[in-house]
Amino acid sequence: MMSDTVNLMLIWCLGLALGGFFFVGLWWTVQKSIRSAHPAWWLLSSLLVRMTVTIAGFYLVVSHEMANASLLRLLICLFGFICARLITARVVAKMTARLDTPVQQVAVIEQLNPHEGSQHAP
Repeated sequence: MMSDTVNLMLIWCLGLALGGFFFVGLWWTVQKSIRSAHPAWWLLSSLLVRMTVTIAGFYLVVSHEMANASLLRLLICLFGFICARLITARVVAKMTARLDTPVQQVAVIEQLNPHEGSQHAP
């Protein structure tokens, strides 16, 4: 019984790790593609890598040796994946909450577009 509980907690942690990889990777990709001359390449390659890793992880969870509880393991892994999404969204929201003032927004825009001069008067 204890072994089953530990296995399910490990599966939840795997789902959390897969979700963290997927959603942090998505956030990183969007940040990279904004600054890139070839955003489609970043988005497509990131999608392929993130989906491959995520699907392989879910497959490993379902194909584990305890075949009689594969649906339960899949649901617990999915729950961990969704928890990672919520955590990532909260962390990113806190990081972007610092952009409340117009001066900070202009500074970030100027960092994103370094080739363009400042639009403001000296």
